[in-house]
Amino acid sequence: MSNRPAWTFPVAAFLGSTLLRVWRFTWRIDERPRRFVLDRRAAAAPGTPGAIYTIWHSRILLGSATQAGLGVSVLISMHGDGEYIARTVERLGFGTIRGSSTRGGSRALLGLVETLRAGRDVALTPDGPKGPRLKAHPGCVGAASATGAPIIPVALECRTSKRLRSWDRFLLPAPFTKVAVRFGTPVLVPPDLDAAGVALWQTRVEEAMHAAHREAAAAVGRSYEVDEA
Repeated sequence: MSNRPAWTFPVAAFLGSTLLRVWRFTWRIDERPRRFVLDRRAAAAPGTPGAIYTIWHSRILLGSATQAGLGVSVLISMHGDGEYIARTVERLGFGTIRGSSTRGGSRALLGLVETLRAGRDVALTPDGPKGPRLKAHPGCVGAASATGAPIIPVALECRTSKRLRSWDRFLLPAPFTKVAVRFGTPVLVPPDLDAAGVALWQTRVEEAMHAAHREAAAAVGRSYEVDEA
């Protein structure tokens, strides 16, 4: 739990969400297909589990801005700043599930499974919250195997940006830049995987993520190299 003053949470959430909305307004967004999440949800048969949308940790800002208002539940870490992040994304129209691979892991996995079985979509960073960078953790594969939910890669690239010197090389898009959003080929994980099977499907998730990012990067006139992503 955070020992920060309670009043700071709603204030920070208001300022953060407002800044992100203004920032997004300046971008030229190329999303193909437009509103993939809503279209897939409308076509799903009753009783169909939700989908797991995966976004690299470095693209959290881009994902939060471009996919706001869709009602997807996001996995938020239990670390000290998690409450600020949770309040901010809730103002942007996301649901929240608390926990991560490093804190509250069992609680997080249970929350993911329950949400997916209820037919609701979730989004998570397969390499978060602390890496290794661009390496999928087993949690998303385990949740998909347990529920039958597809893992759908979400690739976000921009023409002009700044990269921070953080472990994930966090991406800050420039104002007025072109942003591309691409949804990759769904990864359908089989049930009842052993440890070797989980590891295999982690690799397949990574490959699908990279393929989607190559398409998104091409849309903004850039190349995508895994070592530089």
